[in-house]
Amino acid sequence: MGSFIPGAIGTEEGGFFMNWVVSCAACGSSYVYESGQGLPDICSACNEKRKKEVRKFLEKEQKRKEIMVVHAFDFSNRKILKTLGMVTHEHVFGVGLVQDLDLQRFNGGVSISWAEKVKSARELCVRTLEDEAIEMGGNGVIGVDVNYQVLGTHNDMVMWLVTARGTAVVVVD
Repeated sequence: MGSFIPGAIGTEEGGFFMNWVVSCAACGSSYVYESGQGLPDICSACNEKRKKEVRKFLEKEQKRKEIMVVHAFDFSNRKILKTLGMVTHEHVFGVGLVQDLDLQRFNGGVSISWAEKVKSARELCVRTLEDEAIEMGGNGVIGVDVNYQVLGTHNDMVMWLVTARGTAVVVVD
């Protein structure tokens, strides 16, 4: 919460009000706050900026629901209008040999906790391809290729590299 310094005291219809000089928690600028409004943490400029960021995030989430990501180089039921370019993502993560190897969660020779981490990395890579395609103005990604590579071990950690690449496109039905 921002800091505040008391200011002028006066009366308003039906009661008292007090002005405070408040410091914005986001940008540090000072602004006037009138009691009774509810003490805001941020100034109106930062509040508008946050609202804009939320709107942009929600628009992107809607576009992400509509985007198609496929391994093939075309869509069987859609026409590619424009090729926008390559989209890529690389994700490095570590899996502990001891701490992440949960024998209680071992299923048919597969460590479920390790599998969950690899799946999470793959999903992050594909989500980033979607984001890049959306930023380029696309609504599809074709030719998606996901690769996995063990980089090595260090202090009981296995380091993995998961990469994804594809081509952002604009498609129509």
